[in-house]
Amino acid sequence: MLNSVKDLWRSIQDMDRNAPMAWPIWLRQWVYALVCAAFFGLLWGLWLSSVHQALTHAEVTQERLKTEFSAKLRRVAPLSDLQEQRSMLEQRLLELEKQLPDEHGMAILLADMSRAGRARHLRFELLRPAALKRHQTYAQQDINLRVVGRYHDLAGFTADMAGLAWLVSIQSFTMLPAHDGVLVMDAVVRTLGPPGAVPTQALEKGAT
Repeated sequence: MLNSVKDLWRSIQDMDRNAPMAWPIWLRQWVYALVCAAFFGLLWGLWLSSVHQALTHAEVTQERLKTEFSAKLRRVAPLSDLQEQRSMLEQRLLELEKQLPDEHGMAILLADMSRAGRARHLRFELLRPAALKRHQTYAQQDINLRVVGRYHDLAGFTADMAGLAWLVSIQSFTMLPAHDGVLVMDAVVRTLGPPGAVPTQALEKGAT
């Protein structure tokens, strides 16, 4: 056995390395198989390297997406609360819009103001809407007002206007003394309405 191995080794050493076609067929097949194995091993290594790079890239992308998702989730968390607040604000806005007089409601508002004044035993000298100011989403109507009465009656009248069904506010007023201990109050009452509101004619001086 040992002699056979030595003979084989000696025959390999004696072969012409520059003439592989002269080699024994078994040796050529063995070298071919070795070259094929090395080639496929190289391809396998390159494929594993590309797969490893793709896996690393996917892991980095996954971490980035997880971070972005967590950040977006924190921003979206209060969305339900914001939607609830928006719903409440929209409901409140609808309630306020119902208090805005339209072109027909303006006449009713003037009548309500006159009725509230009469209930306080006040004498109207002026109850006249000013020029209508139109804005993009609403119309602003100022009402010039002059009433005569006692202090407590005038104070109660201003409180009564705050309780009207319409959304009104007193922008400015002055009180001056008149005869017999009564006061004269000049005021500007402001109310808002839809953009297409039509100004209402003034009530006559001395309305009671």
